[in-house]
Amino acid sequence: MTSSESAAAGVPARNEEIACFYRENSRELWAIFYSMCSDPERAHDAVQEAFVRLHDHQGEPVRDLRAWLLRVGQNWLRDVARRKSSGCSLLPGLDDFTGGAVDPRQTAELHERQQQIRSALAELNEDDRRVLVMKYSMDWSAAQMAAVMNCSAAAIDMRLSRARRRLAEILVEQGYQHE
Repeated sequence: MTSSESAAAGVPARNEEIACFYRENSRELWAIFYSMCSDPERAHDAVQEAFVRLHDHQGEPVRDLRAWLLRVGQNWLRDVARRKSSGCSLLPGLDDFTGGAVDPRQTAELHERQQQIRSALAELNEDDRRVLVMKYSMDWSAAQMAAVMNCSAAAIDMRLSRARRRLAEILVEQGYQHE
């Protein structure tokens, strides 16, 4: 296909539509994928893979781009996890966060707390991890989370409350001492 045939077929318009949708929605998609695997790079890769597949898509026109991209990205994350025969690691960024502590003892205590929290998060189900990550990592409102998870804001508030309670229970079981 020549460039003039591509232009006549609407390819540049489609490319611009995809680019515009990417600019407007990639951060939200990244957050959703991050809530699934808690790996920022893998979440970014899932966004990129979903948009590449959208660009290459030759089948039926996609009616709901957001839903289609979510499904493709989620499937890609599951495939990667299966291939590596392990799930995504939880919150690797916690290891790098020192909270301004320069005292080696404070740094060691912070590292131990981070390990306990990561371990407790690993015991939560995916929905509980997802709402906690969206709330505390992304600072999303219940309404934003509800739109992503296809439920009401009230349902999100209940899920968030249960997830916090369950996380606290797990941390107590592990001997976590809150200051």
